[in-house]
Amino acid sequence: MGHMHYDEHHFNQMWNLFHRRYFVNATAAQQIRNLADDYKADQAINYYTQDSCLFRFLNEILRLENFENLFKFGCYISDLYNQLENLEKQQIQNGRQNITVFRGKKYPTQVIQQLKDSVGNLITLNGLISTTKMYNVAARFAGIGEKREGYNSVIFEFKIDSKCINLYRPCADIKTFSQFPDEKEVLFFMGFIWKIEFMDNYGTNNWYVVLESYTDYNPELTRSILDARLNYKYSDVGDILQQLSDHTSAIDFYQRMLDEDENISGQHRCHIYFNMGVIAEDSGRNLDAINYFKQANSCVKSSESVGIEESTQLKPLLAPNIAATKLHIYNNLTRVYMNIEDERSARKYFQDAVEQNGSQFEHATVLRNFGFFEFKCRKLQDAKRYLEQAVDLVKNYVCYGDFKRSLDALLTHLPTSTGTSTTSS
Repeated sequence: MGHMHYDEHHFNQMWNLFHRRYFVNATAAQQIRNLADDYKADQAINYYTQDSCLFRFLNEILRLENFENLFKFGCYISDLYNQLENLEKQQIQNGRQNITVFRGKKYPTQVIQQLKDSVGNLITLNGLISTTKMYNVAARFAGIGEKREGYNSVIFEFKIDSKCINLYRPCADIKTFSQFPDEKEVLFFMGFIWKIEFMDNYGTNNWYVVLESYTDYNPELTRSILDARLNYKYSDVGDILQQLSDHTSAIDFYQRMLDEDENISGQHRCHIYFNMGVIAEDSGRNLDAINYFKQANSCVKSSESVGIEESTQLKPLLAPNIAATKLHIYNNLTRVYMNIEDERSARKYFQDAVEQNGSQFEHATVLRNFGFFEFKCRKLQDAKRYLEQAVDLVKNYVCYGDFKRSLDALLTHLPTSTGTSTTSS
C-alpha cells in the first residue's frame, strides 16, 4: 500500500469509516473531525505515536487482519510508510549500521508456548512494531515486577542486520517526530521476517527472546521487490486475497481495478477476468465463471504460451504471476461446462484448448481433465486415450507419477482379456 496512489476520495472513505466506528463516542468523533480538517501527510508518524483513536483503531484493524478496513486506511498507511522510508534514508546516510532495540509486552501462557516451539524458526509479527532503544522502557511495557494473573512478561531483543535495511520494509528512529520522545522509539513497518535465535526464562514468569532480522539476499529478488513497489495495484491486493481464499474481498478489489483504471492493458484486464472466473468456479457460480472467462478471452490478442511451473494439482490452469493465455481460458471454460453438464460446449472448448500453443504440461493438464470428463460420460476408451496422451507428454516431468496414477486408476474400470474389469476379481 505504501506506493499506491491515493486522492481525496480515499481519505474521505477513511474518515467516514473512522466516524462510523466511534458513533457512540462523541469525544473520539470530534477528534476525528479535527484530524480530518488539519491532517498533514508529513505528520503521519506523529499521529501514530499519539494516544488517540487513530492509533487504537488502526492497530485493531491490523490485529484482526480486516483487509477491507485496512485498505480504507491505505491512504494514511501510505503517508506513514513514505515518511518512515524517507527518515530511514536520512539515518542511513548519516552512518546508521546494525541496530539493537527492545520491545516489552505481556502474553498469556499459550503464546509463550508458541514462541518456545518456534525457537530456530522464522516468524512474522502482525502490524507495525514499536520498539525502543532503552531496555528499561521495554521492561516497563512488559510489566516486569508487576502481579499479572495468567500473563507472562516478555522482553524482545531485536537485532537488525544492515543488509535487510532499506530493501522494502522501512524502520527508523522516530524520536524527533514522536509524541513521547523520551521513549526513544524505533518503528518498524509491516512485513519484517524474524528468526527466533534464543529464548530464556528468568525470575517468575519473565521471558527474554532474541530475534534477528532474516536476510536472504538475492539481487534478482531485490529488483523484483523494487519493481513491485513502484507498480502496486488494486489487482495485486486481489491476487493476495485470492491466495488467502478471501474470495469476496478479492472480487471486490478486482472490480475496483476495472472500475477505476480505464487505461489498463488488455493483458492485465485478461488476468483480472481470468482470476475472477477461477474464483466464481471455486464458489460454484458456474454461469458467472463462464462470463468472466469469456471476457478474459476477448482481451487476449495472442495464443502464445507462457511458461508455467510444474504442478500435479488437478485444478484450473492458474499461475498468479503469469498472464493467462487462450489455452488457460479454454481449459477452464471446458471445466465449467463439465460442471453444468453441458457436454456439447465442453467438447467445443476442449477442442479449442488442444489447438492452442502451449507447454507439454499445459496440454497434458487439458487432456487429463477431459479424460476424466469422458470417464464421467461413460466413454471409457476415449478417457483412456486422452489419459495415455497426457501421461506421454509428461514422461520427463516430476508430475509423471501423479498422471500415471490417474491412468492406472482408469484402467481398473476397463475390461480385461477375460471380459471383466480389473476391479471384479
